[in-house]
Amino acid sequence: PDAALVEVTGSGRVTTGLDARAYFASTCTKGVYSNEQYLAMKLLGKEFRYTSDLSGAGCGCNAALYLTSMRQNPRPSTCRDYYCDANNICGESCAEIDIQEANQRAWHSTLHTGTDRFGVMGGYGGGDGFNGARDWGAADYGPGGSCIDTFKPFDVVARFQTAAEGTLDAMVVQLSQPGRSCTLSTTLGSYAGMSELSAALEAGMTPIVSYWSSNKMLWLDGRGSDQQGPCVADNKAACAAAVSFYNFSIVPVSA
Repeated sequence: PDAALVEVTGSGRVTTGLDARAYFASTCTKGVYSNEQYLAMKLLGKEFRYTSDLSGAGCGCNAALYLTSMRQNPRPSTCRDYYCDANNICGESCAEIDIQEANQRAWHSTLHTGTDRFGVMGGYGGGDGFNGARDWGAADYGPGGSCIDTFKPFDVVARFQTAAEGTLDAMVVQLSQPGRSCTLSTTLGSYAGMSELSAALEAGMTPIVSYWSSNKMLWLDGRGSDQQGPCVADNKAACAAAVSFYNFSIVPVSA
């Protein structure tokens, strides 16, 4: 992570530059990483809300907001910042909940246990020899989209619904935009790893924002075998310099 590429304003707007990754923390010590400083947000029975601005993040760009169990990871990892995720990127695996992996053309929300790099996914887009999520289509979400016009900021709600016994029943992700009457949503439940994710949410997970690019991002935004995905090819050189996340809030799950 390069802190110089991440800007946080007094109003709480987080602007993430290309190839940057940042972790939400309760305190920050310059030049020092400590898992004990990272936030452990307890989101069971809560809604995590924010606004996402993906302007200029086209095919080949990935603007992500996700949760992992970094606070509970006592090992520095090969990245020396206690990072962990389901893909073992820095040599440490842990539970991961992707609220958003997205660009102006595609959106993925995914649940992962600490040992399941693929997980269960919803949203729209992707497929390089397979079909990605198809909960909505290109006419609904994209530049000039009928529900979400990704030339403009839009609102995201991640709802962590609980069953009667208080464990995680499903994650529901809903996208909406001022001035538009329709919403887009995906519901992720019936996953074999729900008990592990429920325990991770109860213990508290750390929000992470990142923004990166690749000419091999078709798993996120490709056409797929059904040719219904949005992107024929990726162009990392065209990715905007930064994306933004703001208007963060946490409220109880709506009745």
